[in-house]
Amino acid sequence: MNARLALLATASLSLLLPAIGSAEASCAPHVLQSPTKFPNRSQLRGQSGVVLLNVTVDAQGRATNAVLARSSGFRLLDRAASESVLKDWLFDVSNCARQDLPLIHTVTVEYRNDEYR
Repeated sequence: MNARLALLATASLSLLLPAIGSAEASCAPHVLQSPTKFPNRSQLRGQSGVVLLNVTVDAQGRATNAVLARSSGFRLLDRAASESVLKDWLFDVSNCARQDLPLIHTVTVEYRNDEYR
């Protein structure tokens, strides 16, 4: 039996309204890069789950803040998701006007331990 660990990190289409209400229609960032670390200890323990984060995205498409909206149930996974988003994720904000930014965007990070025989 071979064990293969898979990680899926995706941005949700949900957008929380920033301070300016018109931004919802004109500014919908999407993820360009989403390298996400899966902690070794979590992998070894067979932990998996979905983390929801409310991320503040700046004019350069970088996350400047990440607040846990829903926990995976595992502190290690929650922390890894937040750290990865803040350090490594890049968002496309090319359709956003200057007054729309920064904005809060909800992202989903899913950690899965998949075993294939």
